[in-house]
Amino acid sequence: MKFLRNIIEVFRTYTYGDKLISILALATFLLMLTKMIVFPYGVFGFGQNNIYTEGLVAKNGIQSINPLFVDYNDADREVSRLVFSGLMKYDQEKKAVVDDMAHLTISEDKKDYVFVLRSGIKWHDGQPVTIDDVYFTIHDLIMNPAFSNDILKTNFAGVKVVKVDDKTIKFSLEKPNVFFVSNFLVGILPKHVLKDVDPAGILQSDFNKKPIGSGSYMVTNAVESFSDGRSQVTLSRNDNYYGEKSEIGLIRFLVYSNVQDLLDHIDAVDGVVKISGGNILDFLKNSRFKLMPYELPQYTAVFMNMESKILKDKNVRFALAKSVNKDDYIGDSLDKISINTPIFELKQKDWAYKFDLDVGNGALKTAGFKYSADDPDHAGIRFDKDGNPLKLSLIARLYDEGTSQYSEMDNLVKFLVFSWEKIGVGVDVQFLPLEAFNEKISKRDYDLLVVGQNIGYNPDAYSYWHSTQAGPLGQNLSNYKSFKVDSLIEAIRSTFDPDHRKARLTDLAKSLQDDIPAFFLYRPIYYYAIDSKITGLSIDGLVFSSDRLSGVANWKFQK
Repeated sequence: MKFLRNIIEVFRTYTYGDKLISILALATFLLMLTKMIVFPYGVFGFGQNNIYTEGLVAKNGIQSINPLFVDYNDADREVSRLVFSGLMKYDQEKKAVVDDMAHLTISEDKKDYVFVLRSGIKWHDGQPVTIDDVYFTIHDLIMNPAFSNDILKTNFAGVKVVKVDDKTIKFSLEKPNVFFVSNFLVGILPKHVLKDVDPAGILQSDFNKKPIGSGSYMVTNAVESFSDGRSQVTLSRNDNYYGEKSEIGLIRFLVYSNVQDLLDHIDAVDGVVKISGGNILDFLKNSRFKLMPYELPQYTAVFMNMESKILKDKNVRFALAKSVNKDDYIGDSLDKISINTPIFELKQKDWAYKFDLDVGNGALKTAGFKYSADDPDHAGIRFDKDGNPLKLSLIARLYDEGTSQYSEMDNLVKFLVFSWEKIGVGVDVQFLPLEAFNEKISKRDYDLLVVGQNIGYNPDAYSYWHSTQAGPLGQNLSNYKSFKVDSLIEAIRSTFDPDHRKARLTDLAKSLQDDIPAFFLYRPIYYYAIDSKITGLSIDGLVFSSDRLSGVANWKFQK
């Protein structure tokens, strides 16, 4: 108390001006202290209406703001979407790939893709974007044998790249490929910053924490990580951006390690992306947010290893598919919709699936699998004529306990096992952490695999069903090999006429339906929670959740 009285006595000796300055200084100090206590992870737009704060969930936070590695982490894709630009961009309104940094011309034989760079595009550090940056990104980095993203590297395999002049670059294909244009959505990197970085080690570069791009927003502060597992990055509007600019001056991404942590801090954010499962109800209870549902071109399926001794018999694959009542599993779920074919360009209703347990039992009997004479109630599993049990191995990803993915996969696998037990099929299940899961997939060490696939911007079936992709690095998870299907896939790639292409896609879907290399279950439905004060947001035509950010120039804060 004596200390406080002394301060008051000193304060009384001040002039009016000194008192005013002291009061302002004290108020500033208290405001800063309040922000540090109440908002230890940033100000979150405190007192301002042109700052948008979004909450993301990613166990490992923001890893690398680099467009060449966004396939590894959704949080990285969200941020990179605003920081970098590509030669082309995805237009969610048109649902098509369109010009962005450059104007594209395709030759009459559909083999040459010629890009002319826009004038006046600048990097965030003020340096001009040049055709050398484009050549460097695609030829020197992505096409380098040491580059570590094999999926991206495969997209440009066999492509010839030539700098025509200081504004023009040409990419030449050996064969026409209607899907090739989607490869140019990848963000371009600055050569003047990264020219001395080893392509094999670019993922570990400090550049990825505070990168320099040419997109509509730039990284203001490097990625910050906190002791409790949270991370954040703040982006400021790029006023030199060549495209349409947003009224939102700052965008802050707050990344939480789990959904519950985000929900505990929900007052700190204006939006939350990719909500699913039981968390949908949590947001429905919060009147501040409006929920916007959307679907992405992805699905969950059971892949059947056609090199498996038992699964080589089509009758067994047919029985497994017919004995699962997926509509019963989906029910009135808010986050799933049934699918029957992986070819999303076709109408799902035209490929109707009908559950039939009797048909499944009959198919196994035809395959030579019967119940034991000691099992009159058919309570166990079937055996072949040599006494070998009808038993299959199944692997699934082990997600972190407590997450919606963990519950979803656990419930799905239990449902599948229960369904197959009804027809006398035994299943040995393994839930595996990511590294072990990927290793098993690489070796094709399973009979059945339950996993989701995201088609992305490139609906080319080559990666998923062509015979050449059945190896360790391919995504043909069923080891499916069909000369007819290979021919169809190659023909679809070279077909630019929409009607002819649809006819071939229909033939492809029919082959997949007849051969049953996989059993397709459902397509997830996600929700975007956005504060009701924000308008102008569109989620139609998304391929990735981050595509909503392409329309950020239309977002408005209601006054």
